[in-house]
Amino acid sequence: MARTLQFHKGDVLMRQGDDGDAAYLIQEGWLEVFRTNAGKKKLTTKLGPGEIAGELALTGAANKRTATVRALTDGCAEIIDRGSLIRLVNGPGTRLMPLLGALFSRLQDTLVDAEVEGTAETISHATLHGVNDKAKRTLCNTSCRVSHLPWVFGAYINPVSVTELFSGRHMPEVRLPDEGRKLREQHLKIEACPDGGLQLRVMNHGDYCTLDEERIAYGSASDIARLEPGRHEITFGPLNDPYIFVIEVPEEQPETQLS
Repeated sequence: MARTLQFHKGDVLMRQGDDGDAAYLIQEGWLEVFRTNAGKKKLTTKLGPGEIAGELALTGAANKRTATVRALTDGCAEIIDRGSLIRLVNGPGTRLMPLLGALFSRLQDTLVDAEVEGTAETISHATLHGVNDKAKRTLCNTSCRVSHLPWVFGAYINPVSVTELFSGRHMPEVRLPDEGRKLREQHLKIEACPDGGLQLRVMNHGDYCTLDEERIAYGSASDIARLEPGRHEITFGPLNDPYIFVIEVPEEQPETQLS
């Protein structure tokens, strides 16, 4: 039976320099990872649902924690030590897939972070804010810069097979709790318009979504709505408990290639 850890905002799950023998596979909530060098704290990344913290402890590559991990929100994580790793490897493949998916995601994020560090200028197509509590939690209670296109809102669903793991699945930029599969892996998308500017696309016609209180992707309404410069409110998800975000679109867009 899997062991889980319930954590609260501000809790420290591990400290740089401490002994470590387990990793944490995040089920819900957000963590920040930072290192201290010469007394200076440097944030290295933020981790959310479907991602893993402390993975070096499973490999034996580091006996000491190389970073400090602190909770940005309330949440829970599965505790994975070497014993449980062995049981996962020897057990049904479906049990191992979430861990492998998290490790692959961590590797992809590391490669992306290295590319970003080498970029002289940070691109911003828009700024995203959570309005209600559940939207704020998905953004770690902070604002979020839309740094590339397309920008996907979707549920992170663990891979259940090796085929899915290697299928090039896209990790949503805004990861939402699965909520009993009421949300899709690609639910909404902010993308470039063919003639310039931004547009919002609902990936499945009929899914509930409003832009500035106007329903889109419903009946005869188009699945695509243009995001003019200014401030817009996006509401989507379960009708009785939706996500509500505000997106601020600047007057001028940085140059980008259509995907």
